[in-house]
Amino acid sequence: MKIKNKFTGLLLCLALGAASLTGCGGEKAAEPVKNEASKDAGKEDKKADTKEEKSEKKSDKSALKEDNQIPEDGVITKEQMESIAGEKGEYRFHGETSDGIKYTWIYDGSKIKNPIEQKLKVEFSEENLDEIKKAADDAPYAMQVKLQEMELAAPATLEVTLTEKWDADRVLYCIYEDETLYQLDDAKIENAKESEESEENEVSKISFQVNKADGDVYVLLGGSTEGTDEEEQTASDEMQSGDESYDGENSETNAGSEAQEGGRNAENNAGSSSEEESHICTISIECSSILDNWDDLKSSKAEFVPSDGWILYPSEISFTPGDTVFDVLKDACGQAGIQMSSRYTPLYGSYYIEGINQLYEFDCGQNSGWMYSVNGWFPNYGCSEYKVEDGDNIEWKYTCNLGSDVGNGYAG
Repeated sequence: MKIKNKFTGLLLCLALGAASLTGCGGEKAAEPVKNEASKDAGKEDKKADTKEEKSEKKSDKSALKEDNQIPEDGVITKEQMESIAGEKGEYRFHGETSDGIKYTWIYDGSKIKNPIEQKLKVEFSEENLDEIKKAADDAPYAMQVKLQEMELAAPATLEVTLTEKWDADRVLYCIYEDETLYQLDDAKIENAKESEESEENEVSKISFQVNKADGDVYVLLGGSTEGTDEEEQTASDEMQSGDESYDGENSETNAGSEAQEGGRNAENNAGSSSEEESHICTISIECSSILDNWDDLKSSKAEFVPSDGWILYPSEISFTPGDTVFDVLKDACGQAGIQMSSRYTPLYGSYYIEGINQLYEFDCGQNSGWMYSVNGWFPNYGCSEYKVEDGDNIEWKYTCNLGSDVGNGYAG
């Protein structure tokens, strides 16, 4: 299957968006002064108690459990998401199409810091499959996945149980644009009994990571890698490298020899860390959007923009459990000798990235600044709130248009 990798999910923090972060805390409101002389004080207290009881009942009614059924309209309200925000553990949302395809959304409650409404209804289509299979070098299996357009409250896993068995040992999760397929991720596939009562019929269960749902057409492609020959290996190589796109698993190829220039790559510094440290993530910093908006850049800042846009090529760096994206950025910049400026915002309890490599918010237009993403998802809260895990791919990008130019269509 010949498929290109698209440079998706640019991991960034909206340095200009601290004010847009909601649900991150704030000043405690002053308690109302009681009027002891009021004859209606007792009545008011009873009313307050009644309101509080109603609020508790409403909260109990909207509280989500570990397993939940997706409503007919597919909407999980903000209030419902608030009931699991910050909670440890997995929360599942089950749905089924009229054709019998079952699907489950799985959220990690601890990753939900700023809960928002989620639209979880999924549609599956067999439209244009011949065209799609042809674009994938005649892949034997394909299915279109249609997600409702929404901003994700957290990255989620989507499990799909088909009504048939795919004789495939590899499945790709792709996006289909302009008659071209771009691989987003490898999906997992396993076969299981159609039901507990069934002894013969097997169906395939496919699971993959969803980092954004922006209305594009997504595709599941299945095939077999048994008997892989040189030609198939070449196709696999093309899937990993793409044309000019970047994939975190192929960062060394993309960085090239230029990664050693100007002290802009921290990989060697990370390599000098103690061998006992086994917690590793990847971080990169780039500002290529400025190259497309050069006329808006302050002339005094031109010397700080690298010719290829890369301030820090994708680099592995060690971290300590409990470290946040802010901690990793601070360490990476310190190791590579890159200037970084931040300030703490008490209202939101988070650090705000003002500038990196002397490039600050508003230096390239009124909608410019820094953003981050992790594993393709743009968290809607501050970088010092996101705790890093092994293998995370952190990307910092300078945006000139509130994130829409770097892959975050919801930042504005």
